[in-house]
Amino acid sequence: MTWEIGEEIVKKILEKAPYAEGRVRRERRLEFKIPAERIREFLMIMKENNFPLMLQISAVDWVRDGEIELVYHLMNIELGIHAMVKVRIPRDLDKAKMPTVRDIYPAAETYERDVHDFFGVYFEGNDKMEMPWILDDPERGLYPHRKDFDMLGYVKKKYKILDRFDENKDKYVI
Repeated sequence: MTWEIGEEIVKKILEKAPYAEGRVRRERRLEFKIPAERIREFLMIMKENNFPLMLQISAVDWVRDGEIELVYHLMNIELGIHAMVKVRIPRDLDKAKMPTVRDIYPAAETYERDVHDFFGVYFEGNDKMEMPWILDDPERGLYPHRKDFDMLGYVKKKYKILDRFDENKDKYVI
């Protein structure tokens, strides 16, 4: 794919979604930034424009900005083009909500669950949203990929290893 083909695809998509920002990030890599409330509409446009495969939904915790950025990774199989669709939402647990897109991309069900388990983002309409399976404590707010999660404190409390952990050396004492 040449740079020009990527620019043509971005231009075509932005004509249908003037609310979005888009660019060719590098060869075979496109990037779009959209408002969170337009995610379903935009992903429908992407699917209609030959991006039928969702590779993943990843997240980045921007603590200083008070936001979580969700990145929807899509693939145009015919041209081998990877598109990243980025949205930002508040990181406050009561506001970290997005509509599900599993009816548009069925694979999203698993990826939404992962983002929920690790970052605490709730996907409305996905009935698999429960407390995280990775932490068996029923405490709200324990999402281990958030930058403010105290993993050492959690491990000490969970496994009661206070007497076996040397904080000065960062090593377990056996």
